[in-house]
Amino acid sequence: MLLRILILIIILLVAPDLYIYFMYIRRWTSNPWLRILWFVPSIALAITAAIIISTGDMRPEHQAWVSIFMYAFLVLCAPKALFMVMDGIGQGINQLVTTQGARSREEYDSLFVRFFRILGMALAIFSFSLLTYGYFFGRNRYVVHQQTFYFADLPKQFEGYRIVQFSDFHIGTLNDGHREDARTIVDLINAQHGDAILFTGDLVNHQSAELDGFRRDLDRLQAPDGVYAVMGNHDYSMYLRYPSEAQREADVKELQRRIQSFGWTLLLNDHRIIRRGSDSLVIAGVENDGRPPFPALGDLPKTMKGLKRSCFTVLMSHDPTHWRRNIIPQTNIQLTLSGHTHAGQFKVFGWSPVTHVYREWSGAYSEGNQILNVSDGVGAVMFPFRFGAWPEINVITLRRCTKP
Repeated sequence: MLLRILILIIILLVAPDLYIYFMYIRRWTSNPWLRILWFVPSIALAITAAIIISTGDMRPEHQAWVSIFMYAFLVLCAPKALFMVMDGIGQGINQLVTTQGARSREEYDSLFVRFFRILGMALAIFSFSLLTYGYFFGRNRYVVHQQTFYFADLPKQFEGYRIVQFSDFHIGTLNDGHREDARTIVDLINAQHGDAILFTGDLVNHQSAELDGFRRDLDRLQAPDGVYAVMGNHDYSMYLRYPSEAQREADVKELQRRIQSFGWTLLLNDHRIIRRGSDSLVIAGVENDGRPPFPALGDLPKTMKGLKRSCFTVLMSHDPTHWRRNIIPQTNIQLTLSGHTHAGQFKVFGWSPVTHVYREWSGAYSEGNQILNVSDGVGAVMFPFRFGAWPEINVITLRRCTKP
């Protein structure tokens, strides 16, 4: 898998460089040093990628370098790739029409080659600007998303109950000079004055040590009915090489211990009951249950053991695919909260590349009387970039009536 990623990175670096070199660079200059200089940035990035992938070194103190590499790779590769595609289309059309006679090549150069060349340059500039904005500004453009969900069977005492959901913190990514963002996120969550705070997984990127230095901020999360959490795929230390499986499991246990030390209630296929007078509401949480290669550890029967089927339940399940695979067919759980997708960290006009991977990927979905809410999350993994899919905190208000 890692070798395939490295090969893909090299192709994405080399292909645009070779195209632009043969089409333009060698025509513009005969100086061999200038020609060689054209390839130096891509060669440097290819070597860096090989080092990162071969060592598999994702320790917290090195994640800043990974973030910088991803930004450098994308701002160098994406604009050149877009230019190559557009310019190549223009050159291809020009070759096609001139082989059929009609006008001179010079006339078609002005009609096709120049148009697609300018379009390619415009897209290159746009992509560079978008990536730069998302990296330096979009990643911490935090927004609060207010949502209201209606349920006919919501217990009367829980009318207007407010849940603050946040997801996918990926706190290790903040080690690239944005550690103060943890305080910003916590302050923003507390400012919503929710009855309960629910975290739907992926607190870290790779290992428990990423939490070093963040305890003071995470300790401050508070709500009248408590702070609840589940684990996401990244919380199982599945993306690092460990000398043994026992050491990986020990780090997972350490992460769980730290979460509980913050005063959060970690729900591992378990539930808690919140009471208001004679009414009650269940907050439940399953371990990550995703499609391969992600861990599938969710146990719904264990999670709901001892509860009546008619009880009103808010379930935290990190991976939204769990909702349609198991939650809908096996339960009548009214509200499921998920994260995981980040909305691809990129969204324009309601579209994201992640739509091709996940059926439910951002916002609220309903099936019968069951609702799923997928948070876009507050963090970023690997590439600390956000555009359109701004990092969000969800404030969910429960109402007891039929939906208008």
